[in-house]
Amino acid sequence: MNTQKGEKEMKKLVLLGLALIISVSLVACSNSEKTSGDTDAEMQEVNKLSMATGGSTGTYFPVGTGIANAISKSEKFDVTVQTSGGSVANMKMLDGEEIQLGLGASNTTFAGYNGDDPFEKGIEKLRAISALYPETFQFVVREDSGMKVIEDLKGKRVAVGAPGSGTERTGKIILAAHGLTYDDIQPEFMKFGEAVTALKDKAIDAAIIGSGLPTAAVVDASSSMNITLLEVNKEKFGKVVESEPYFTMVTIPAGTYEGVDYDVVTGASPALLITTTDLDEDIVYEITKALFENVKTVHDAHVQGKNVTLENALKGISIPLHPGTVKYYEEQGLDVK
Repeated sequence: MNTQKGEKEMKKLVLLGLALIISVSLVACSNSEKTSGDTDAEMQEVNKLSMATGGSTGTYFPVGTGIANAISKSEKFDVTVQTSGGSVANMKMLDGEEIQLGLGASNTTFAGYNGDDPFEKGIEKLRAISALYPETFQFVVREDSGMKVIEDLKGKRVAVGAPGSGTERTGKIILAAHGLTYDDIQPEFMKFGEAVTALKDKAIDAAIIGSGLPTAAVVDASSSMNITLLEVNKEKFGKVVESEPYFTMVTIPAGTYEGVDYDVVTGASPALLITTTDLDEDIVYEITKALFENVKTVHDAHVQGKNVTLENALKGISIPLHPGTVKYYEEQGLDVK
């Protein structure tokens, strides 16, 4: 009897052990499936976005990099930055869904939205996220050229910006205000760095550079040769400012560049961070939130990055705001009407 009782007890222990092993295995499988599912969900929440900026020696690239890093501080985003031809090229890439974010001059963005020159049709899905900083148009010549004002460019070889850039489009507008067309100059289509090299080599007579101050390319020019910055005619360009609300007249302060120890009056247009309606409201809300919650990253990226603030976010906006951005700004108490 004792032997039989012992065998029964042993069987019970074996069965309990098997049950325990099965139970633990089921829990482990359940946890494994849950962890895998959670990981997949988390990975799905990371939105990989591409942002087009401008040439590497302009201001779009460092400011755009700062913006990308600020947004990427959110676990929901991974933003990569690429150089480009600038505003016009960026809007065409947005239209073609090659990128999700881009930088563009306010007046050029307005042209892209409405289908004005050089755009063949309006890109109606363009939307603004934020105004960034004023893009200042700098007409750079060698000091020994003897040129002082925009009209002096007649008959000269002028780097007008990269093909498909906002600099090229806006420079053409400023030239026109002074009675000059491409028939009056020899236009050369170059990025900022290329233009400065050509100016050093005397392959061109002038370079038009539209960017935030100070611009790396102009710093390079002023440190390697004596330069002069041409002034706009206040009366002539003033008419453009009156008719084009996204232009302003600004002063480049004396001492901004080595050897340029005098104030220079010129034109400017705000830079914008733009996207399209291809991105849904929740995504753009989170992008805007991440940008301004980590905006110090932008401030540290470039001196012009310090202009990126909630207080400046709506200044010079030339196209409709994205609904996701509107939602965020309204939460912050901004008047977006």
